This record gives sequence, C-alpha cells and structure tokens, in this order.
Amino acid sequence: MTREPLIAPNRRTETRHATPGNACNHFMKYGMTCDDFDRLRTRADGRCELCETPEEKTRRGTLVIDHFQGAGLFFVRGLICDRCNSVMSRHDRKAAWGPSSLPWAEKARAYHLASFERPTPEEFEQAEQYIASRRPYAVKDRILPKVKRPKVPHIRMDRPLKEIATKLRRNLGADEMAQLIELLTKPK
Repeated sequence: MTREPLIAPNRRTETRHATPGNACNHFMKYGMTCDDFDRLRTRADGRCELCETPEEKTRRGTLVIDHFQGAGLFFVRGLICDRCNSVMSRHDRKAAWGPSSLPWAEKARAYHLASFERPTPEEFEQAEQYIASRRPYAVKDRILPKVKRPKVPHIRMDRPLKEIATKLRRNLGADEMAQLIELLTKPK
C-alpha cells in the first residue's frame, strides 16, 4: 500500500479560493491553508463573529480575516465585518475608543480570547501586555516631518529677456550664474 507524500503548502497548492492562476489571499497574507480557511468559514457560519451580521449584509458583502500582530506574535482571530474590524483596532489600541464603539469593549475582549488560532496562555499574556503598553493613536498626535523644500524660481520664458535676466540674477548664486553663462556660450 503506497501513501501519497505530504506536500507542504505553497502558492501552487493553495488555490481553491482564488481566481485561476493565483494563490489564495488567506495563504499569501495570513499563512492559512485552504483547509484552515474552510474551518474558519465553518466556525463563522456566514456571520460576523463579533456582531453576528450576515455576510451578505456587510458593506463589502464579505467578511474579513481579523488577526492580531504585535510583540512578535501573529495569530488569526476570526472572520468579522468591516465595522467590527474597526472595533478590534480599538481593542488593540491602534485607535481610541469612542462613544459608539465603547459598548463593544467587553465583547471585543471575549472574541480576542476565543481566537481561531489558539495561542497559548503565555502568548495571550504577551499579547495583553503589548496591547496595554500601546498608546491609542490619534490624528492630532501625528508628527509630520518638516520638509525643507528647495527654493525653485519660477521664470516664465515668454517674458522679455531683461525680465528673465533680472530674475536669474536674483535667484542664482555666482557659481550657478557662471555655469549658466558657460552653458549658453558653449558651441553646440
């Protein structure tokens, strides 16, 4: 009796949920095999795992794979709608809780603890410590880099030559002026 060899999943084997010629998004982005993804879909039963909205009634008409990433950990939590994905970003402290999302805090924590890919208690503790250490992101906290833009003169070539020469003298240094004169007097 011969057994078929086990084939390690790769982009050629994980294509069941993708368009022809492509690998599945769940494999490429989350490392989930097609069998794992089928189990995840079975667990969700066509509904958001957080608010229980039917998949066809979500804004996209489909559920998204929710995952936790941080502190060296990565695990898939489940399938949720876009609105609940926003709630989970607040749970992960990527955004601040607001009045409309705050009632979901306890449910979000329970969903997190019931993750599809079951992390060990130590990994859950590590994830909790990472989440607690994060400061919620707010747009007003964003630090924008100061960009020093070079001063570029705007010289219109449809003006009289005296006006063009005056603008060039005002905006070019001595070395740049010498280079320009050299370029203009150089034979072709």
